[in-house]
Amino acid sequence: MRSMVGSLRRGDQADLRPQQGVRDLRRLERLGEGSGPRVSVTIAGEVDELRPSVDAACFRLAQEAVTNALRHARQASEVQVRIDGDDDHVRVTVVDDGRGGAAPTASTPGFGLVGMAERAKLLGGTFEAGPRPGGGWSVAATFPRRAATT
Repeated sequence: MRSMVGSLRRGDQADLRPQQGVRDLRRLERLGEGSGPRVSVTIAGEVDELRPSVDAACFRLAQEAVTNALRHARQASEVQVRIDGDDDHVRVTVVDDGRGGAAPTASTPGFGLVGMAERAKLLGGTFEAGPRPGGGWSVAATFPRRAATT
């Protein structure tokens, strides 16, 4: 929302490129190159013909979760992104093997987890995030493939 309001204030031109989606997730593997943990992406099941809003939400949620893991997961060696699709749902899971991180130090706190939860709820899905029993962190969301009918 901040970036949208900022764009309106500055009079910036709208970004008219197509939204990124599930098929673009392999780009996240480059985020871990260099000194960070390795990022791996696995796409399984039926992920073709997703609603555009769900397709974009899967990418954005995975991108945000990977960014958070790279930023906050201490001593992580790997971040795994997995997309599983079936006839009714698509599930996004991002896990890392780190030890968690310190409290955010930025002067303006982010809305990462809150934003991910809101995005999932808006599309009729579910969201959960938290520490994993054996260490590391997990973020998972499930989205319905079709919009709810009323």
